[in-house]
Amino acid sequence: MSTLNRLVGHVGYLNWYLDRPSEIPLCSDLNESLPLPDLTDVKILWPNRYSWSGGSLCMGMVKEALASIVPVELRDVSERDREWHERGGFPVPGDKTSSLGKPRNPKFPNDIRGDIFEVQCGSRRIRCAYDYSDFPIVSTEIAGQVDLYFKCVTPKTQIPANVASVGYFPSRPRLLARARRMVFERPVTKNIDVYGRFGTWTDSQEIREKLVTRMQESSVRFQGGFGTIVFPAYLKELMRTRVALDAPGNAPITYRLPEAMALGAVVVCAPPECVFPEALDNGVHYAATRADGSDVIEVCEELLRDQDRMAKIARNGMKFFDRNFSPQSRARRILRHAVALTK
Repeated sequence: MSTLNRLVGHVGYLNWYLDRPSEIPLCSDLNESLPLPDLTDVKILWPNRYSWSGGSLCMGMVKEALASIVPVELRDVSERDREWHERGGFPVPGDKTSSLGKPRNPKFPNDIRGDIFEVQCGSRRIRCAYDYSDFPIVSTEIAGQVDLYFKCVTPKTQIPANVASVGYFPSRPRLLARARRMVFERPVTKNIDVYGRFGTWTDSQEIREKLVTRMQESSVRFQGGFGTIVFPAYLKELMRTRVALDAPGNAPITYRLPEAMALGAVVVCAPPECVFPEALDNGVHYAATRADGSDVIEVCEELLRDQDRMAKIARNGMKFFDRNFSPQSRARRILRHAVALTK
């Protein structure tokens, strides 16, 4: 999409951008699945600047979710953290440096995006790292310097004992909040059978091209392909979608996984090469293809023939989003882990 067309597209959705910020509405009671501990005398000491120049979105959504529960105070970056902070992120562990620059791996020695904050519980401070990097790699150097290391894209391999999976996140939570409110307020006609719209700049382009080609050469009604559109238009397409395809980007998953689940589409993808706080079960929360996606047509056709099964998976996926991908669930997990460490 050209710059001019994109600008015109944004203007067409001006009311989305001017909408009053709000939390993403949930369909689950987190007080049941993630009850909060006693938060008397608990507050967050948050960095007043981030190590990565683009970190305000990923860090900001967690900060806002925490601030809705406990007080948050800004603090200067400590002297002990200044070296890695000025280099743009957490250091890549030594056993991974040989992979620097390879597809779906960090590009430079401090390419694990994250920052450090503290949870103060009375007189005790719990030093915490928050790693929102695309890569399922733990910065072992940082993990050794903190009490808790919160990881969004958690590897399936063995991890240090103080590393906790807190779940992935949507790319623009405020816009997703508006779209989800619309889904909750009135029924949306699902007239897109299979949807998959992909960018062309990631390390997984070959996988995406094979997936899109298979769909376009099939008899399945498919909408999407390559080339992005303005974000509200993309969300409106997702709202109308029965089955949404996800494929790796730079990370094992993309934002499509949480965003499609949030809006009630059934996600079809290969089993992700990462883990979440809760198990993502094939046939329960999503529908899995083979690792190479070679059976994507068969998986989609089988789903489309069984409306009841699709509806059940979609409902489970929406709840999975609430408990694993929403900013509120990540804030609750952070507080639960930090307070538990003081007991």
